[in-house]
Amino acid sequence: MSVPIRDVLVVHPNAGRRAALASALPSYRVVAVESKTEAAFRMADGAPALIIAPPDDARLFLRQLADTAPDALRVFICSKSDPAGLAELMQSAAEGHVFSVLDDALSGPELGRTISHLLQHRGSAFATVPPASYAVHFECNEQSYGARCLEIGNFGATLLMPGDTSADHFPPGAALEGLRIERDGHLLFKTTWSHVQRAQPVTDGYGTHLRLGVSWATAMHPPPPVPGVTMEEPSEVVATLRKALRREAVLWLQAVNDPSVQLRLEAPAVEGVDGVTVLRCQSSGLLEGSAGDEVELFFEMGGQSHSGVCTLIVNDRDGRMVVRVPRSLVIRNWRSLPRFKPDPEHQFLISFQAPITGQHTTRAPLDLSVGGLSFPFDASSEIIPAGSRLEASLLLPDGTSASCQLEVRSIHGLPSDGRPDGRLRPFRAGVRFAGLPQRARDVILRAFVASRCTSVSEGWDVPFTHIWRLMEEARYRFHPDYPFGDESVLPVLQDTHRKVYSTGDLGRCLVYTSDKGLQGQIAGVRIHSRTWLVQHLAVRPGVRRDEQVSYELTNLAVEMGEVQPDIEFIRYSWRKDNRWPSRRIGWLARALETPGLSFLRHFSYMRLPLTGEPPPGREDLPKVRDGVRTDYVWIELHLRDRGELVRVLSEDLLTDEVDLRALSERYKAHGMHRRRRVFVVDGEYTPLAVALSEEGTPGLNLLEKTNAFWLMVPNRNHPQARAATQALIQRCVEHARERGRPSAIALVEEGDVEVLEQAGFQDMGRFSEWIFHRSMLRRVTELWRSVFERLGGAPAPDWSTEEGVE
Repeated sequence: MSVPIRDVLVVHPNAGRRAALASALPSYRVVAVESKTEAAFRMADGAPALIIAPPDDARLFLRQLADTAPDALRVFICSKSDPAGLAELMQSAAEGHVFSVLDDALSGPELGRTISHLLQHRGSAFATVPPASYAVHFECNEQSYGARCLEIGNFGATLLMPGDTSADHFPPGAALEGLRIERDGHLLFKTTWSHVQRAQPVTDGYGTHLRLGVSWATAMHPPPPVPGVTMEEPSEVVATLRKALRREAVLWLQAVNDPSVQLRLEAPAVEGVDGVTVLRCQSSGLLEGSAGDEVELFFEMGGQSHSGVCTLIVNDRDGRMVVRVPRSLVIRNWRSLPRFKPDPEHQFLISFQAPITGQHTTRAPLDLSVGGLSFPFDASSEIIPAGSRLEASLLLPDGTSASCQLEVRSIHGLPSDGRPDGRLRPFRAGVRFAGLPQRARDVILRAFVASRCTSVSEGWDVPFTHIWRLMEEARYRFHPDYPFGDESVLPVLQDTHRKVYSTGDLGRCLVYTSDKGLQGQIAGVRIHSRTWLVQHLAVRPGVRRDEQVSYELTNLAVEMGEVQPDIEFIRYSWRKDNRWPSRRIGWLARALETPGLSFLRHFSYMRLPLTGEPPPGREDLPKVRDGVRTDYVWIELHLRDRGELVRVLSEDLLTDEVDLRALSERYKAHGMHRRRRVFVVDGEYTPLAVALSEEGTPGLNLLEKTNAFWLMVPNRNHPQARAATQALIQRCVEHARERGRPSAIALVEEGDVEVLEQAGFQDMGRFSEWIFHRSMLRRVTELWRSVFERLGGAPAPDWSTEEGVE
């Protein structure tokens, strides 16, 4: 996007603020002066197109501008805590002067975005609408107001308030909360925040009223749903910063906890000096500080914001700066799902009626996901503000269409050479889907998979015998209940495979094929309500390294979980004695360890074959009873006290979810079973021990984690703890026999192995398991990519066998 600005004139008595304002407008020629007198001399040589000034003597200054720069956009910087300045601006508006107001507390990036937004507002399309049809509702200072809409554009609107409304209630910059525009009772537009630019009492053909000019943001970013993820690995921090420079991301610097002066860094470069990695740059402004002071670096890239504290090394008066690269970066996601560009074989079209003009519009998406898409539009003639609600039709590649609703979340200018008349042409609207049918979601997912890797496709309809044969060739033998050579298990596994992975909601199976046939497969399953388990990776031996089958399948399996809107956690498991996954995934888990967002644990896999007649039960053991709600409360509190919040959330161990009631209904809808039983041995005041016994359709997980039990023993030193554990083991074995299971499986901590072995269980080995929140997913995939890039040309690691990721 290009706006033909000849010059920007900045007037401000504070040198630091002048520098910050100039730094916020790097795309324009900025002239910064100290006083309005000096500004008058500058304007004598040539009228600027944009003037930024403080509010003192605003009326006199505006009268001067009427003669020297009549076409200039006038912007006043005024603090909300400056009553004299606000009063001067209100008097100016009452006299009929047209101008915009910015809050003096805005940071540099916010100033830059807001000023660019005002320039866009000036050049964008603006339509006059019949006020009787457009009702407006909002709140200001905790009071509700109603109004009519006279004009509306992409970046703001003109509202008509009743004539008895005082302009004093709406000073320049006043925030309007929850502004809604309805047409004939139907919601047309909604934004969380908008701001008053001017309030002017007028009398015209509509009578006497207060005319409000308001503007709103170009994006409706919600706050991040979780705390930011901290990147602490030094090499990863440097790599991220280098990637930001390659992508030409804008870097900003400010004093720690002081956003009053934020400087854009020009010509930044990452270098190594005496073993220390530094960032060299040039700044047009001056940041107060000396060597050793802490400053904050921040930038946005790929839908994420990055920030970190670094040390100032050089801060010359000419703007040359050198800072030490941050020791860590805090990352926050702004977009929930990654988007892709459709390939020529998977073309989509979005059709809708423009919200204001009613013109029928059809666009090809620039990119899309199951959550939303973006499309281009012409801001000089089309009005599609961020916050609009649209009824739309999505044309799919097979020629069918799906109805849905769109919410415009953002609009941004696209690069262009500009036009001589100064009109804005290319803009990009980012929208979010609502009510998109599952059929359309599946089509988008298939196109997404094809865009990532043409060799990968969904495998739910692949005959399970082919996958079973692939697993056998790949030496994937760690599923003791389903040995190779026993053909009797295949019908059950085939039926489970089809039911789970054909739904898309319960699981996804991906296969990698080449001209040599099936080369690899992986699956992801909703093991708990909010958790996606990546499982059953198998790759045919002898696959060439450059094909990276394991990498493609693993990343896509994770992303198949990410596209489920209610999936919050991703879960991996691997054998500890398998060196490759233990080293690589274990390194990932340790490098990305984030309390409250990730959880790494180790457990033993214990198995007892249930053949022959059951032995007589011991009558000397404590009584075991079924768990009730008070036990569910205890389970949640106990795990929280141990610091295992991630386990509570990812394994449905909140009080109202322990019995898996909601998940059970989800599985039941597809003819499958999923449940959890709780067994308890009581102590004097609290349980001595608790067993969580999972139930699931056979073959849902080949290790039968969904038919295993976990033990919780709060105090193993209690005199009755061992007997309580033995009683629970006996009850869980009886429960497995009651359900017709071929074996009883226990997943337990190391302290419980010995008592299980005495009960006849065989220790099948130690496993590691890593659970992480979806907000960490992009960093996980980036690091995972770097692992494979570093291994390029090396022999293909065989980690898809019996000891690999299961």
